[in-house]
Amino acid sequence: MSKNRLKNKPKSKSLMIVAIVAIILIIIAGVTSKQRENITVVEKWVGNIITPVQNVFNSGVNKVEENISSIANLKNLKTENEELKEEVESLKKEVLDLNITRTELEELKNLKYALNYIEDTDKQNTISASLIGKEPGNWFNIFTINAGENAGIRKDNIVLNSDGLIGRIYEVGDNWAKVISIIDSNSSVSFEIMRDSSLQGIVTGSINNEITGYLFDPLADIIVGDKIITSGLGIYPEGIVVGEVIEVDKSEDNLLKTIKVEPSVDFKRITKVLVIK
Repeated sequence: MSKNRLKNKPKSKSLMIVAIVAIILIIIAGVTSKQRENITVVEKWVGNIITPVQNVFNSGVNKVEENISSIANLKNLKTENEELKEEVESLKKEVLDLNITRTELEELKNLKYALNYIEDTDKQNTISASLIGKEPGNWFNIFTINAGENAGIRKDNIVLNSDGLIGRIYEVGDNWAKVISIIDSNSSVSFEIMRDSSLQGIVTGSINNEITGYLFDPLADIIVGDKIITSGLGIYPEGIVVGEVIEVDKSEDNLLKTIKVEPSVDFKRITKVLVIK
């Protein structure tokens, strides 16, 4: 009797499993059927559970996609920004190079006008040079240029630009030379008045970078505004503009008539010069 019961238990379990599977199949068939107008209570219950889960899942997927898209866009924007920065820097450099080239061209053109101060026979013995160094301070009373003995430059060669007389060479290397300008206290220039060459004198520089001097004739008719040029006495050739008289004084004993001169050259800004070899 007990043996028959033990044999029947596996059969009852099998029947139960078959019944459960049949119920599940019926439910699935009901869920997948498209012809029904109404769903069962079980289907409705299952849908109520699954739908919120699907919403949460879909929402999460959308958020992830949006974040991935945002990250990709940020990377693209960063790359574009870097490219634009490089392009801007490149354009800035091009503009700077063009400005430098244009400035140098203007300076070279101006040096051509400086040749007007030079005799035709001496024009072949000139060389243009650029400034490469200067003494401390705002004034170019002593400075260095990038041409020297290799270019044929020698001590006491004359230095000028399109505005007028700058000074002379006082020290020379193979590929450099030092210039002492007329505003230095160790410089002096013999001059004459442009409107009357018979009125002559000497001007010198000073520690204040001013040009002062006197006329040989204390009765000379010189006035503020007169232009003075080199007289040809000494190392400087005749006819180079030196500056303009801005002050005239008489000494107490009336033996000298002193003047103060504003140089024609801007000695706070010199970049290119012409050297008469």
